[in-house]
Amino acid sequence: MTQIPMDRLSDDVLDALIEEFVSRDGTDLADAHSKIAQVRTQLRQGQIIIVYDEESETTNIVPKDYDPKKAAQPSRSEERRIVYDDEV
Repeated sequence: MTQIPMDRLSDDVLDALIEEFVSRDGTDLADAHSKIAQVRTQLRQGQIIIVYDEESETTNIVPKDYDPKKAAQPSRSEERRIVYDDEV
């Protein structure tokens, strides 16, 4: 996996990536503005990062301490994920 600094992406690509990420859990984009802002803030603060997986040729947003080897293990009891303010 390769980390991609957010400032290396154009505004349009970054916006599309964040919107796609936020909508994965079924969030309607009409209601997603606060989640999009939260993801953008967490990216700026370095709490989460953008990664590109060469094997699957996909891009994802993950916690900064994400370990793909641990994520592949099905018995993880404490999964790391991005938390939105409305989940706290």
